[in-house]
Amino acid sequence: MTAASGAPLSDLDEVLTLDDLWNAAYHLRDPQRMAGVLADDWMAFFPDGTVVFKADLLEGMMRNDPSALVFERHASRVYGDAAITRGTLYADGQRVQSFFRVFARRAGVWQAVSVQVVP
Repeated sequence: MTAASGAPLSDLDEVLTLDDLWNAAYHLRDPQRMAGVLADDWMAFFPDGTVVFKADLLEGMMRNDPSALVFERHASRVYGDAAITRGTLYADGQRVQSFFRVFARRAGVWQAVSVQVVP
């Protein structure tokens, strides 16, 4: 990825861009946007022990209740070819969940590989 100036983005900027694309895809309930963010082997882990895979998430996105979503990012960090973001999701002004997202750079391309969701 490159910045508007044509300069390459830092690894952190690339990851934050992906994180923002993830949030926008949820806000718009757009599985096509989300598909470009998630690696094919992406997995999610939910508080009840449920594991969700990419195809399941993309299929289920259209059934999400329409609501005003706000994503609050608390932390982000790059560790070589791995990176994390941590934040909280609010729907219609109510706190819904916190999350810990994991990104990996594979063959020079950053993608989301996992998320842990907590109440």
